[in-house]
Amino acid sequence: MEEKKKLKFIFIAFILLISFGILGYMYLLDLNFVDALYMTVITVSTVGYGEVGISNNQSELFSVLMIFLGVGIVGYAFTTFVAMLVEGKLVDLWKGSKMDRKISALNNHYIICGSGEIAEVIIDKFLENNLDFVVITDKTRDLDEYSHDNILVIEGQSTEESVLEHAGINKAKGLIATLNTEVDNIVTVLTARNINRELYIIANALSKAGSKKLLKVGANKTLSAAEISGNRMASLMIKPNIISFLDVVTRIGDVELDLEEVGVNKGSYLESISLVEAQIPNKTGLIVLAIKENSSGQMIFNPPVDYIFKIGDILIVLGKEEQIEKLKYLSE
Repeated sequence: MEEKKKLKFIFIAFILLISFGILGYMYLLDLNFVDALYMTVITVSTVGYGEVGISNNQSELFSVLMIFLGVGIVGYAFTTFVAMLVEGKLVDLWKGSKMDRKISALNNHYIICGSGEIAEVIIDKFLENNLDFVVITDKTRDLDEYSHDNILVIEGQSTEESVLEHAGINKAKGLIATLNTEVDNIVTVLTARNINRELYIIANALSKAGSKKLLKVGANKTLSAAEISGNRMASLMIKPNIISFLDVVTRIGDVELDLEEVGVNKGSYLESISLVEAQIPNKTGLIVLAIKENSSGQMIFNPPVDYIFKIGDILIVLGKEEQIEKLKYLSE
């Protein structure tokens, strides 16, 4: 940010001024370090407490130079601080430092690259599910909006390695690339994959050719917003009842049903018992639609009643939020 650069410049200028003064007085007045520091401080601050050493024409001219430099730097610093205070930039800088600390503390989080309409939908969904995530954007308007909404955000290009590392990509669980151009999405995916080989990456493909390139450079999955919208419109016309059912499942309608995945953990109630023995519909009211086997990765739709749950299996269930919470409790 521009304000950070100004503050950095002021800090460096002060350090150089003090160093210049110390070296100058040590040479011109033959002083030790402490006395030279003292002379520099009283000269720059124009306090005039009392000089150390025997002055000469050269040291007096040097003092005049130091006063002019000191007044100039202090004046610039004062006007900069006042302007930043009036514009609220100091508060923003403090928030930025606080945000950086929060980002550094994240682990197993998600990174959203971009801030368009697709990113907005993803952000709302992540907030709804209380997920930890960071947004990377170079749009000032979105940057200010997110920071004021207490959303963790980084200013910059996600195509740059340093920006992704700032977002904690080495500790991240997943990354979603929703940038406006195919090239930016491809470069982002390629850079992210080179940094973190285990990262799960989803990218928005703007074309079929782009989808193939994204998969080739490291994306695990690609989605096309245009293709999804087109398929949905066609399905609404051809199979309206099926789409109405899916709307209920995905909570687009008024009925609060949701699809959720629940894992089988070691030592849980579900470990090593069959589907019929678990009595999930009776105990929770949920419908078990499918099970993803941990050993093979195979998705079993409408699983048989004699299926034996194993550690790491994932259950795909349909039901209300409170019913899902019951099953999560049983699987812990």
